[in-house]
Amino acid sequence: MVGTLGIPALSANSAPPFDLPMPFGDPAGPGTVNPLLPQYDPNPAGRAAELGRRQSKYVWTETANYVQGVPMAAALSIEDNPTLEWFTMAIDQQYQVVSNILVALTKHFSHLVGDLLQPLVDQLSGLKGTIDSVVRTVAPILENPVAYPLDPVARAGEYLALQTGETVLRTLDQIRDGLFAALRQMFNSPGLGNFGTADGVERYLQLYATLPVPAIADRIHEDMDFARMRVAGPNPMVLRHVHGTMPANFPLDNEGYQSVMGSGDSLGAAISQGRLYLIDYAELGSAASESATYKLLTGPGYNTAPMAAFAVPADGGELQPVAIQCGQDPEKHVMFLRPGSGDADRYWGWQMAKTVVHTADFNHHEWFSHLGRTHLVSEAFCVATRRHLAANHPLSVLLTPHYEGSLFINNVATYLILAPEATGDLIFASELQYSIDAAGRARLDWDFYEMMPPNEFAERGVDDRHLRYPYRDDALLIWDVIHDWVVDYVHTYYLSDDDVRDDFELAAWADEIAQVGKVKGFKRIDSVDQLADVVAMIIFTASAQHSAVNFPQRDFMEFMPYYSGMMAAPAPTDIAGHAESDWMRMLPCLLTSIAQMYVLDTLGSIHYRPLGDYRTNTFPFANAIDDPRIVGAGGPLDRFRAALRNAEDTINDRNSRREPYTYLLPSGIPTSTNI
Repeated sequence: MVGTLGIPALSANSAPPFDLPMPFGDPAGPGTVNPLLPQYDPNPAGRAAELGRRQSKYVWTETANYVQGVPMAAALSIEDNPTLEWFTMAIDQQYQVVSNILVALTKHFSHLVGDLLQPLVDQLSGLKGTIDSVVRTVAPILENPVAYPLDPVARAGEYLALQTGETVLRTLDQIRDGLFAALRQMFNSPGLGNFGTADGVERYLQLYATLPVPAIADRIHEDMDFARMRVAGPNPMVLRHVHGTMPANFPLDNEGYQSVMGSGDSLGAAISQGRLYLIDYAELGSAASESATYKLLTGPGYNTAPMAAFAVPADGGELQPVAIQCGQDPEKHVMFLRPGSGDADRYWGWQMAKTVVHTADFNHHEWFSHLGRTHLVSEAFCVATRRHLAANHPLSVLLTPHYEGSLFINNVATYLILAPEATGDLIFASELQYSIDAAGRARLDWDFYEMMPPNEFAERGVDDRHLRYPYRDDALLIWDVIHDWVVDYVHTYYLSDDDVRDDFELAAWADEIAQVGKVKGFKRIDSVDQLADVVAMIIFTASAQHSAVNFPQRDFMEFMPYYSGMMAAPAPTDIAGHAESDWMRMLPCLLTSIAQMYVLDTLGSIHYRPLGDYRTNTFPFANAIDDPRIVGAGGPLDRFRAALRNAEDTINDRNSRREPYTYLLPSGIPTSTNI
């Protein structure tokens, strides 16, 4: 869930208990291997000894830092460290976002910050030359990694880059800590709470001093964009088809429906024709208590569990919003119906209701769809693979690049986002432990087979293609490409179902994932076809699914007037009579806004190693897969990469005929959950 070592840690208790690691992988790491199923390996004793060493190195825990009850790795190994390339990208991104915040505060909010930040500005300016020197040192190494180990000058450059890079990241961390310390000192200054009320959205725009303003800033009140977030936004996994009747606790009637969709349509027709959809955030539980949560640094924060209805018009077209209820109980929460273009009296109440939905969606996205159902899921498979599939097991060879960076990212996240008074505490309304518990529930409730894309879309009733649904269409395309690649790969090594059943490492791996890793629905594998489904799902989750929920954060979720993790005022209770100032009072304070920008701009900015890139994380970054049966000309890997290029062309063609959806373009999907 984090992209660098520079996520704000605002208390001494939240500092990671480890030094900055070497970012270059294990210099004594394994070279190329001859992939063999264990039942055919002529050296079973050596293989067992290797697995024994790995099992002593990778140990499960359910008390990993602040995440309780979720199986994770108790500690990391050197092979889990980032690469030189990732390290350089992280430094560059950290500099950009820290620089932007400092420039914005000193330029536009000098009446608040005074001279508090000038030493930090000076420190950051002095750091720029050091960063440039690291980039200059690293560039030739990355351009010619094969020659690098043979060049003593380049070897010296590696260690210089390491030492300098550690200094740069530590300095960036110090600047960041100083920034948030200054903001804490200013917390009671006028204008910090509800700081946008006086000047409207302009105050939030002023936070973008050197970073580009997200394009959505020009359309934050557009109803069609609000609907589009359900099918092409950061969290497009909540929308469900309404079957039969409306839920009892969402009393939308025909009169209300027709007031929005017109007298030529009806609620009954929309339901019977499969054109009515619902989003429901009841799953948030205690992370959406509705009452205020008071925090020292951010004041009162609110979040609820709203419900909202959407419909496709009778004559077809894009999904449209119909109605919003700002909580689960209709006795307490009125029904907001989308107003017509001339209905000024209900306009701002409707905007407030949409903000309630986006706040809930932000919380559900980060804790459920993002952290719980990509990061923590991939961790379970990574740990089990390290422990039970030998380095020369064909599945270990294939899957290891799809775990690259995952354990490191997750470990850093637990300290720098989930710790008390760290960014999670600043961004979200609920008590942090409630949110962390929600993420844990999301991970443990995630059912492996049910969540395979074809099954998941069918279960939500959104597999009917009359619904224009970019995420679904592109996800299924990428799923098919990955699945075809995996079928090619596994059939190279497993010539029959008996080969699967006789693979005792695979059996131990599956048992541990199900029983110790607590992946719901997981079970032993009995056939080659089932194995292909399983491996495709692991790869899809670590790459494409994570990409779909991660990269929209920068484009949509970092712009606070559109999406935020908390509201500064409660949900509206009156349909009409609101003004823009009422809506503005719901938006987060300066400290929350800066923390949100800091984290989400970082997360949405680093695209590292695209899908189809199978290299090790050890210099000189040799191919992780070198079996001629796989990598030979015209072989499975060539076919996979060609299919990815074709999928890119298909999505680009789709984007020429729809509002562009880019988050599943193969060139932008990282191979692993490394950010």
